[in-house]
Amino acid sequence: MSQSSQPPVSSSSSSSSSSKSSTPAATIQTAKLHWQLDDNGVTVPISGDFGDVYFSKTDGLAESRHVFIDGNDLATRLANLRNFERFVIGEIGFGTGLNILAIWQLWQQIRPDNHSHLHIITTEKFPLSKTDLEQALSVWTALAGLSQQLIDNYPPPLAGCHRLNWFDERLTIDLWLGDATSSLSQVTGQGKVDAWLLDGFAPSCNQELWSADLLAQIARLSKPHTTLATFSVASAVKQGLKHQGFSLAKRKGFGKKREMLTASFQPKSTSANFCEAYFRYNKKIKPFFVTLPFTDTFESRRRQRRKANKVKGFELPNFSAITKPLSVAVIGAGVAGLSSAYALAARGHKVTIFDKAKPLAGASGNIRGFLAPKLTSLKRLETNLHAIGYLASCRFYPYLTAQTGINILQTTGCVDLLSHNRLQLDEVKDFPPQFARLLTAEQSKAMTGFDVGQAIFLPNAGLITTANFAQAVLCHPNISFQTEELTYFQQAYFQQDCDQVLLTFTEHQQFFDHVILCMALDTCDFLPTVKRFNHSRGQVTWFAVDEHDKAQLPKLPLKYGSYYASFNENSKRHVMLGASFVRDTLDTTPATTDHQMNVADLAAAVPDLVNNTDMFTVEKNLRHWQGRASIRSQTVDYLPLVGQVWQAGYESNSRVWSFSALGSKGYAYAPICSELLAGLMCGEILPLANNMVNSLSPNRKVIRR
Repeated sequence: MSQSSQPPVSSSSSSSSSSKSSTPAATIQTAKLHWQLDDNGVTVPISGDFGDVYFSKTDGLAESRHVFIDGNDLATRLANLRNFERFVIGEIGFGTGLNILAIWQLWQQIRPDNHSHLHIITTEKFPLSKTDLEQALSVWTALAGLSQQLIDNYPPPLAGCHRLNWFDERLTIDLWLGDATSSLSQVTGQGKVDAWLLDGFAPSCNQELWSADLLAQIARLSKPHTTLATFSVASAVKQGLKHQGFSLAKRKGFGKKREMLTASFQPKSTSANFCEAYFRYNKKIKPFFVTLPFTDTFESRRRQRRKANKVKGFELPNFSAITKPLSVAVIGAGVAGLSSAYALAARGHKVTIFDKAKPLAGASGNIRGFLAPKLTSLKRLETNLHAIGYLASCRFYPYLTAQTGINILQTTGCVDLLSHNRLQLDEVKDFPPQFARLLTAEQSKAMTGFDVGQAIFLPNAGLITTANFAQAVLCHPNISFQTEELTYFQQAYFQQDCDQVLLTFTEHQQFFDHVILCMALDTCDFLPTVKRFNHSRGQVTWFAVDEHDKAQLPKLPLKYGSYYASFNENSKRHVMLGASFVRDTLDTTPATTDHQMNVADLAAAVPDLVNNTDMFTVEKNLRHWQGRASIRSQTVDYLPLVGQVWQAGYESNSRVWSFSALGSKGYAYAPICSELLAGLMCGEILPLANNMVNSLSPNRKVIRR
């Protein structure tokens, strides 16, 4: 958010009011705006809370370029990025997104012809509504194309990190919604920020923006020679930055503003662990990870426990900077394996997928995948995957379609029956309507055609054509597929930083830089440190319907613990019910009892649908029905395994990874978890909060000791 001649109040910072509220932590309030004509007849947004403009009335775009692009010398630095170098920009105050759009436009003009990547991290406490964002950006006609792409991917106001990827542009934007200090405190990964945009305002307007805690987080995420630019030259700002190790310089400001501030990070400690020195100095801030070497000896485990009791965390993967494409083997061609392969291939790496069967032969290979979130209390939103992962999926599948021309996601919307949901009414009302909206009994009947009582409308839910998803991934030029069965692997040491993994298949052996095990239940056979997964059988039922029966079906998919949906296949309308749940069996033969189970679940949820037609009579219609059974795998804490697997003798430099145990949420979890896995492997800043990264780690039992 740019400034006028008067320092504006940034909506990304902590509010000056710190009174306690019963509002859930993950509930985000959108900005209150007024619109006003400037001297040039341009309508500009004014903050209703703070009474200042979001960008300069003179020329906000020119101001952004002068202060932030020129102030950080971005044109020169971005044009000279090396192959596979990732340049990270951190911004305090997303506002209208104008700074990011200006940098995106510059990136399009000067980016090198290699695999370098621009990664922007930005925070916003009071995001504009989508309607307000469209109106605010309509002023900048030169940015219209980029503005529309940003608007199309703009997330609803839910707290946490929303990753927006444009792989074809080699651009990533992590939009953290919530208080700036709290958001930055959750950012983790080996990547560091190269340049900061402090689109803020004087401490006299909002003292908490320049708090020691926020500046300490900025220092934590910086590295030697990280640059910074800001409008403010207030003494409190200068003192705070100096205290955190920034070397300051003044330069000419924009327009009527006489001066602006630039800075370079020169930490007091130049060791590899200089950030830990900052944590010891700033007592309130805890470091995010400690070194916990993997070993089986009793004494070492005692030492690990004692150390972990002091600071919770884990050692991040530690590899040399990437300068050439990695060779990566992905074992398993389900949704986890395919998504992981795409995340790495889109970064320029060479990926070979191996599976003993064809792609999507396991639990993620149903004729359609049902994409809808599991709704949980917003009070826990920032520490779970359900909403953030689902929203990332709703962006990823349309993007993949746009890149390949292959239709993957049919966005239908969905009605979630409140009678089968554990959420309380007041908790449902906390969700923004763009994500989930409470329906009255009358509204739900009008929407579905049936009396289902109060319900929740999920506007972005839909059906994934799974075969098309596999086709879209496998057509990437950096991905190949081989039908092979893995029998053994071993990490081999050649010389410093040149380890590889030797994979043994039934017919041959092959070396790779990394291996990712996406083998569902079979993953445990290769990882003795991972506890055996729980497993259950799930069977989907589907059948074609005629025009008479079609008229009697619900208008929208229904979610009620199980689900009902309909889709077109081979010019016919089909009904799909799923999926049954049978514990502790590995039998994948379609069974009549599972068909009956699926119908019984539907009858319990919508009795009028089942009782008033014979299309769901199993005995009468069984010969026309189709079924597919597969085995879900799940951990005891219901979270997938995503990350590096510590091997004896190889801790932070282990080249063995796991992405497994997605349960029934594969298509909702896979895109964001694949980004996490690729980020860990490539030494990037990660798309999830630190506590979630810990919770998903295959080594989480050791971390929690």
